[in-house]
Amino acid sequence: MLRTTLGALALAGTALTVTACGAGAQAGQSALGAQSAAGADAARTASADTPRCGTGDLDARFGGVLDDGSGQLRIQLEYTNASDHECILRGAPGVDLVGPDDPVHGPTYSVPRVDDGDPGYLLTAGERGIAELTVLPDRSPEAWRPTELVTIPPGQEDPLHIPWSHDFGVLRQDGATHPGTYVHEFKPF
Repeated sequence: MLRTTLGALALAGTALTVTACGAGAQAGQSALGAQSAAGADAARTASADTPRCGTGDLDARFGGVLDDGSGQLRIQLEYTNASDHECILRGAPGVDLVGPDDPVHGPTYSVPRVDDGDPGYLLTAGERGIAELTVLPDRSPEAWRPTELVTIPPGQEDPLHIPWSHDFGVLRQDGATHPGTYVHEFKPF
């Protein structure tokens, strides 16, 4: 009887959790799903001469921060096509976190890129795409805290600068085989 009651309570708790998570995420997921489909279709219909989005075409800023309880945070990097023409976001952006001079690694933490195999996304003037930066935060008083994020779109040399506006530092894992900080490829906003 106790086992049946505990099992029923666990099942009910799981159903409430799934329902609560699903209700909050459903609106965001359906909007993101529609945008993802539109972005994928747009990438397929872009003409062969549609240029990649260059540094001069883009404005960059921090978007939302997601905490899924895993110990890592996912920060959205938003890239807006500030030009008057369409262009394609393709690949993972270069990301360097710049801050105080670390005695071992220096002032720059170059973040590894993750290749998700996405085809790229067509952005018309004013549209946004995102790249997701996963970080391993460090909230200790002696944490290394970046002062800015420097990002370079794929195929470009000139950077975009975003002042670091978060209340946490980043655990540096320079040279680690599987670091907890990395950036994914672009996807639709």
